[in-house]
This record gives sequence, C-alpha cells and structure tokens, in this order.
Amino acid sequence: MFEKVLVPTDFSRYALKMLDCIGEIPGLKDVVLLNVVDASNPMKLEKKGWSYSSLIDDAKADLKKMVEHLERLEQQKGLKVKPVLKVIVEPMSGADGVNLKRPEPISGVEFIEGGTIGEAIQKAADEEKVSLIAMGAHGKGLMEGILLGSVSTEVLRNGKTDLLIIRHQLLEGSERFCRGIFSRVLITTDFSEAAKDAVTLVKGLEGVHEILLAHVVSEGKGIDEPAMKLNLLRDELTGKVTVHVLEGRAANEILALAEKHDASLIIMSSQGKGWLRQFRVGSTTFDVARRAKRPVLIVRPKLPA
Repeated sequence: MFEKVLVPTDFSRYALKMLDCIGEIPGLKDVVLLNVVDASNPMKLEKKGWSYSSLIDDAKADLKKMVEHLERLEQQKGLKVKPVLKVIVEPMSGADGVNLKRPEPISGVEFIEGGTIGEAIQKAADEEKVSLIAMGAHGKGLMEGILLGSVSTEVLRNGKTDLLIIRHQLLEGSERFCRGIFSRVLITTDFSEAAKDAVTLVKGLEGVHEILLAHVVSEGKGIDEPAMKLNLLRDELTGKVTVHVLEGRAANEILALAEKHDASLIIMSSQGKGWLRQFRVGSTTFDVARRAKRPVLIVRPKLPA
C-alpha cells in the first residue's frame, strides 16, 4: 500500500525515534530520508559564524548517520534508503559587508530559491513519487500540548500527499506506539466522496486486526440513517469491525472514542462535506491532528486535478 515513503528529518532525538516506527508501515520497500536546510537568511548565518558550506557539510554528515541507522534497523527486510538534501537559499548582499552568493553546485544537494520547508517537503514528495509522508510533530511554548510545529502544520494544511503524523510526546514511548500502529484503527467518515478514499485505503492495508468505524452527528440529529450507512460500509470491510455513531462536536467525540478503545491509529480524510477543493484540510481533521494522543493518518482525496 505504502511502498515508497518520504521521511523528513531534522536530526533531533525525536527524528531518530521516528525512524524506529518506519518498519510498521505496511508494504514499505523504499524510504526517502529528507533533510531541508533553511539557509534563506545568509545575513543571520554569517553573523553567527556559519556559512553555506558549513551548514551543508554538517547536514550531509548527519544525514549519512541517519541513513546508516535506518539501514541497520531494517537490514533484515532489505529496505532501500535514499538520502535527499535540499537547501533553501536566498543570496543577499549589502553595505554592511554581507555578500553570500549562491554556492556552486554540489553533488547530492539541491538548492532551492526561496520558499518554505513545508513547500520543499511536498516538492520532494512529488519528485520522488512517494505514496506517504511520515513525520513527527511537536509544538512549542505554552500550548505545546495541543499544537503541531510550524512545519508539520504547513504540510498538513497545504500538502497533497497522504500524511502520517506521530506526535513527539508519543515518540517518547516509541516502543509502545511503534508496535502495531496499524493493528486497531479508528476510521471516521461523513459519507462524503472524499471520505470514501479513506475507507478504500483501509481495505488494502495489511496488519489491520480491528476497525472502529465512526460517524459523528450534531446534537439532536437522528442516528438511524447514519447507523444504516455505517453498517453497509462494515459489510465492505473484513475482520473485526464495530460501528459507532457519536453525537456532539466531531473532533472531541473522535478523540474520546480513540482513547476509550485504545486505537493504535486514527485515519481521516483531509476533507469532508462542504469543503472546497482549494482547502487541503477540513477543520475537524485539523483539530484531531493537532490534539490527538494517537498517530493520525490523513488521506488526501484521489480526485482529478
């Protein structure tokens, strides 16, 4: 299902733990290990005593170490690992003497004129034709517990590729959360066309032992019709499948159900009913992704451009 996966890394201890989870992805054969160096403000870099060459040399060395680490973990499975290094540059010069020109071409390094790290991640996903982006995510500051970091938020909001997010708090206990991520999945549906893609994906996933199929209705709405639709969907799935019609605020109910049944993974479509195509992610999906205590898999609609 996910034969080729892109894994962005910032070389942090969480990024290293994230690699320990990669082997849980069903059908995985190829990993693209990506680091994006944001060197778009050379004035600040020079003031700190850095340069393009030093940043690139450090990144190449760290990327090599992570490739070797992943290869050791997966040597029994014959997993192929490809390192990719992208550097965001924006040459600047001025009267203060700062004059860092674009570096000469370097083998194995792509220089990108401007843009963001999130854009560079999606660019790599498109170039490598991966079926999934898998990344850790964390926030900073007083609201760290409920916020994703800026890069993961950007990829979630604007990305086009299916996205697996594992929060850094979960990675602290990676031995627990990395085992059987796809074993007990909670999949939500609003019965939209986009949601059908998420259900279709679950049908082809290996290693799924139990499926929680859920729909949330607003307070006061009837549950008979949604229950009937869920039961029809259940008949399309194999294995142990239970249906859950919930009432209340969608994100809250989904998160509560995931905790109650100890779901190993929440699977959601990035879009739902009423969302225009230019919006890459709906409000409920975004709310669940930023607050979930479980890994979240965001399925992008497979719609014509």
